[in-house]
Amino acid sequence: MKVSSKNAKQRNTTKGSNIESVSNKTLRSKFPIIIVFCLPVLLYLQTINFGLTHFDDDRIISNNLSFLSDFRNVGQAFITDAFIENKGTFYRPLQTISYMVDVHLSGANNNWMFHLTNILLLGLIASILFLFIRMLNIPSKLAMLTTLFYCCHPLFVSSIAWIPARGDLMLTLFTLLSFLFLYHFLNKGKFIFLFLHWISFTIALFCKETAALLPILFIVFSFINDRLIDKKRLFAIFLYIISGLVWFWLRSKAIGDIASLNGTFGFNAIIQNTPTILESLSKFLLPISIAPIPSFSLLKEIIGFIIIIFLIILFFKNKDRFPYQKLFYLLWFILLLLPAMFYKQEFIDYLDHRFLLPLIGIILFILSSIPENWLSNGTIKYPWIIVSIILIMSSFTFIKTRSYSDPMNFYDAAINQNRNSSLAYNNRGSLKLIEGNYSSAINDFNEAIAVNPNHYFAYNNRGSTKANLGNYDGAISDFDAAINLKKDYAEAFNNRGNAKISKNNISGALDDFTNAIAINPNYIKAYYDRGLAYLKAKKYTESIEDFKLVTKRKPNDFEAYNNIGAAFGLLGNFPEAIHNLTKSIEVNPNYIDAYVNRALALYYIKDLQGTLHDCEFILSVNPNDLRILDLKTKVIQELKIK
Repeated sequence: MKVSSKNAKQRNTTKGSNIESVSNKTLRSKFPIIIVFCLPVLLYLQTINFGLTHFDDDRIISNNLSFLSDFRNVGQAFITDAFIENKGTFYRPLQTISYMVDVHLSGANNNWMFHLTNILLLGLIASILFLFIRMLNIPSKLAMLTTLFYCCHPLFVSSIAWIPARGDLMLTLFTLLSFLFLYHFLNKGKFIFLFLHWISFTIALFCKETAALLPILFIVFSFINDRLIDKKRLFAIFLYIISGLVWFWLRSKAIGDIASLNGTFGFNAIIQNTPTILESLSKFLLPISIAPIPSFSLLKEIIGFIIIIFLIILFFKNKDRFPYQKLFYLLWFILLLLPAMFYKQEFIDYLDHRFLLPLIGIILFILSSIPENWLSNGTIKYPWIIVSIILIMSSFTFIKTRSYSDPMNFYDAAINQNRNSSLAYNNRGSLKLIEGNYSSAINDFNEAIAVNPNHYFAYNNRGSTKANLGNYDGAISDFDAAINLKKDYAEAFNNRGNAKISKNNISGALDDFTNAIAINPNYIKAYYDRGLAYLKAKKYTESIEDFKLVTKRKPNDFEAYNNIGAAFGLLGNFPEAIHNLTKSIEVNPNYIDAYVNRALALYYIKDLQGTLHDCEFILSVNPNDLRILDLKTKVIQELKIK
């Protein structure tokens, strides 16, 4: 059929309009996701220039760089704790592996990479949360604004700016993904969605222990969907059990039982942590007084109680609209907050990053309680109010994020915003102790003890500071106080032993070092210090045994090899002395003490050429060493006589 030029032109115009319409529609559908991804990422972009806070991140990252730098340790990550100490209380293998990826992608220990990963995880969480809210038939604009409210909230600054919160970010991301895939599986029945749901859940499980309770929510969510039990859902439960058993087995190998936990665990901990529920609601819906290290506050608890009453009224006022769904969202909040409440840490009431996933339940509850006529035409009443709130919260978030830029800034902010945190005072004092600012450090330890007279860490650290100032009696008094408060405080025993050494109380020091080792058989420093004490006590055989244990666990400890060599030399066993001193030099070719000891040992067995070689090296570094100058002179004279 022949088409006239006029009709052809008209058809082409219509076709072009349709393509343009589809293109615009596609762009409009993607625009909210682009917004919710980009805005939170931009809000936290400043953290790329931040360092560590020395609030656990140094223990997790800085102290384990050799482990994190070697991808051969991926398997080991599944059988060790989050601190890679084999004595910790938290199991987060995929968090550890994510740090390993950061180290390899950045080529070294680059803090910017750790922060960038946290930022990108937030962007992904925002995108998936938006899709999850849209899945519940919430209009796109409201879903976008709700997501931005959540991701820009100042309560979650610690979740992004504090690197150890990585586990909560990953847990939140994969929990949302698992629910998204579960929803599609329930509605479409395709096994691919069940498989993706199971994989997402399993990943979440190895990100943080909280995910162990997710199957309860999955089952309730499935029941609400259509209240049927079929083979597919039973198969899903079977998959949960498989993942759970593997997780439990590996976690048991890594951590063991709860007997090793410091702090309170179980029902008593839940009672002590009950105010956490009230404070989380208070700070989420009324974000005031958000400190890096918070403490329980009566005001926030009262506000939280009022909010609970408001939520109950909201439920019953509109109870005919999604009653089961709203109960599910409240269960989401309580159930996912519960694992953190089972454990009450010493000197910390709670930490805000643990609220990241549970509070999504409160968001969903509020969305499901919005009157239906508000959502019927897809418009939002008074959107400028919501936008204004998001902008105000974002400005607070941007400012509060700066508290995480460096350790001193972090603890200054923690103290300024919460004068009741003995831990913040103690940790800031520890930083000052490392810097050599002893008088200011003691002031902080005094404040920590004034806030909490049972803070044994502060007594121990104040004792170490006094020892550095030469006040050994005051130091021993503080170590005594720390040990009285915590009978199994190995570090305080060891520190008291060193203070006694300085007062020439060798036998008392040996008792303290032995007690420290009995409490913690893996305490390498205690073996080293006891080895030195045995040297002073002229118990050379015992000294050698302790230093050999040190080198067995730390094969590159050149000082320990040197001390073994010195002890063998004092026993008159010069071949063994030379053997160990040579090992010390092989590990550290610039360690002068080992050269000095080896030169003396070589001279005793009349290896004059070897002695002369070591003397010349020592004098090239320290030309004014009179003892070595005399030794070199003797060697040269004896060589001339020969």
